[in-house]
Amino acid sequence: MDSLVPLFAIFMVFSTPIMCLGILMVALERRKRLQLEIINRLIEGGQPVPESLFTGATKATGGDPLYRRSLYLLWVGGAAFVALFFAAGLDVAVLALIPIAMGAVNYKLWQDSRAEQARDGE
Repeated sequence: MDSLVPLFAIFMVFSTPIMCLGILMVALERRKRLQLEIINRLIEGGQPVPESLFTGATKATGGDPLYRRSLYLLWVGGAAFVALFFAAGLDVAVLALIPIAMGAVNYKLWQDSRAEQARDGE
């Protein structure tokens, strides 16, 4: 029985990301299917289909998804840094700089896209 623990650990390490991707893909497929059902119901009812169903509805959902993603990554990275710093020290907490950097890049991309939209007069 003791020899199964390392094998189970190795299996879980490599299967967990695959399971997470599978769950994400199923959720995205369900969302797309629901969106198509809504569009079909609107068409069958003779109602106009809003353009926001095709464009991602950034304004209807409460803002730009790039902005929300950047804030999410910044906050999660900061919280992970603090938690890892107090739990394991600075050597491990440095790993939390990865989502912080990704959030900073997304935030910069969001700022650039806003500036470009302002220049285009949107």
